[in-house]
Amino acid sequence: MKVIFLDIDGVLNNGKTFLDIYEEYQKTNKVRIEIDLERVGYLKEIVDRTNAVIVLSSSWRLKGKMMDNKFVPRSKKMQEFLMILAEYNLNIYDITPYLDGNREKEIYTWLNNHEVESFIIIDDEPSMIKSLCPYLIKTSIVEDDKMLTNIDDTKGLSIDDIDKAANKLNRRKK
Repeated sequence: MKVIFLDIDGVLNNGKTFLDIYEEYQKTNKVRIEIDLERVGYLKEIVDRTNAVIVLSSSWRLKGKMMDNKFVPRSKKMQEFLMILAEYNLNIYDITPYLDGNREKEIYTWLNNHEVESFIIIDDEPSMIKSLCPYLIKTSIVEDDKMLTNIDDTKGLSIDDIDKAANKLNRRKK
C-alpha cells in the first residue's frame, strides 16, 4: 500500500486562503471552512497518479475518530472537510494515533502496524518529523525550524509538488 500522511493547515490552505475567506465573509456574512479547493485538486492528482491512501496526521484528526474502517467526524468543520474530499472522490483511509502530539512518533507507530510499500508526508512543519524528512513534501517556504504556526510563510501544496510526491510514492523497492 502507498500512503500519504497528510497535514491540513499549511498544506490544503495558506495565508491567502484565510484572507480570501475573510473577504468573502465581509461581503456575504457566510463562514466557510479554511480549505483551498485548488490544493485539494493537487492532492487528488497525487492520489490518482499513485493509488495512494490518505492517512490523516494533522491535528484535525482529533475532530473525529475511526469507526468500522471509516472516519467519523465529531465537528461541523470535519463534516465539511469530508464533504469536500468526497467531491474529489477522496477519503480518509485512517488516522495516526495521538501520542502527545509527537507527529514523528505517531507516524512511526502507524507504519509499524501496517504493510507499506511507500509513503510520503505532506506537511509544512519539518521540525515535527526530523528523521522522516527524506519522505517529506514540504509545503512551507521557510527554510529552517522557525515555521511553527506562521501560516503566512506557507505556500501550501502546489502544482510543483505533484511530480515530487508521485515520484516518491511510485518508487520501486530494490
